[in-house]
Amino acid sequence: MKRLILMFGMISGSLFAQENLVTLNDCYENMMENYPLVNQTFIYEESSKLNMKNYQAGWLPNAELNAKATYQSDAMEVNISAMGSSFGLKSEKDQYQATIDINQLIYDWGRIKAAKNLENSDLLIKQQNTRVELNKLKEQINLFYFAILTLHKNEKLMNVMLEDVENQEKMVESAVKNGLMLSSDLNTLKAEKLKIKQSITEIINWRLAAIRILSEITGLDLSSDIILEIPEYEMSGDEELLRPEHQLFDLQIRQTEASGKLIAKQNNPVLYSFAQVGYGKPGLNMVSDEFDTFYIVGVGLSWNIWDWNQTKRKKQATLINKNLITTQKESYDKQIMVSIHNELANIATMQSTIISDKEIIELREEVTNSARSKLENGVITSTEYITELSAETQAKINYETHKLQLLQSKVNYLYLKGEI
Repeated sequence: MKRLILMFGMISGSLFAQENLVTLNDCYENMMENYPLVNQTFIYEESSKLNMKNYQAGWLPNAELNAKATYQSDAMEVNISAMGSSFGLKSEKDQYQATIDINQLIYDWGRIKAAKNLENSDLLIKQQNTRVELNKLKEQINLFYFAILTLHKNEKLMNVMLEDVENQEKMVESAVKNGLMLSSDLNTLKAEKLKIKQSITEIINWRLAAIRILSEITGLDLSSDIILEIPEYEMSGDEELLRPEHQLFDLQIRQTEASGKLIAKQNNPVLYSFAQVGYGKPGLNMVSDEFDTFYIVGVGLSWNIWDWNQTKRKKQATLINKNLITTQKESYDKQIMVSIHNELANIATMQSTIISDKEIIELREEVTNSARSKLENGVITSTEYITELSAETQAKINYETHKLQLLQSKVNYLYLKGEI
């Protein structure tokens, strides 16, 4: 029965640990799905759809209602005399007219299509810019993710040190009662125990703060007892950069090309049909003094054949913008490569430092064991022992910190290359 209860407890504990386990990729993926900036992608898409409908409406007929009433100082008057008789025609000085003017685009030589292509390019740039901003949040995730891991390791090591000091406190307390050691040795250990507890409390508070910040960035509901998986990534020797900024630069270049095509079509002719239906005095008969209905239908061609080289200069401006974007991309690549080489230097430094850390820990453990034995035999004071124990603990903290810094540098390296 006890074995069944033990097995059930182990299985339950394992399932709980799995549920409470969070990976670095979990943080990335949840941030990319739940961060408020994600909504911008859909907002831009809805706005672009409305603009597309407006461009498409250019193919639909448009109708305009016009009305006017005028009075003129003079009017047309014609007097005709022929064969001994005369008669005259005279228009009215007051005139009234109401019309509905309808225009229908027949062919625009690709102007609307070019405008829609430019709108689509603008949408892709806005959406990609959002992805760039979201990708930058991975830096903050990396920072707080590894801060939590480091603080968790530090807390464990400080608890081990606390346990050691408490054990020595019991031993010294017994020795003081038996008159073998001074009470000052006991007070030193008690004071050190309080300092260690203070440090542990600070570490816990820092860790909880880091967890809350990571929870805000990722949108994950992270509890205080969250378990973060130590990531393992392989570094590739591929020098190609796959950052979202490069896709943004490429889209911006395409946008300048789409803008140039639209500019080139602005002076193309436009073929259209038109119709006018009206009612007024006079109608189309200018000498009539009666209200009448009328209509006019036809086909028209509009063509701006000379614009004082405005189109040419606009094309030159788009070419300049394209060259500017290319220069910005090259400059950005330089900055990224500097950061990559810096991370590679950090990786090499941490790898050699970790080897030294192991040797230092071995030496410090020997010194602490010797000091512990001397303290138990009353050869040294508790102050001297605490000094050696603190040095050993610090050496272990350095070792664990450097290991995590090595992993963080590898993650930063892959992030800079755009592989995560």
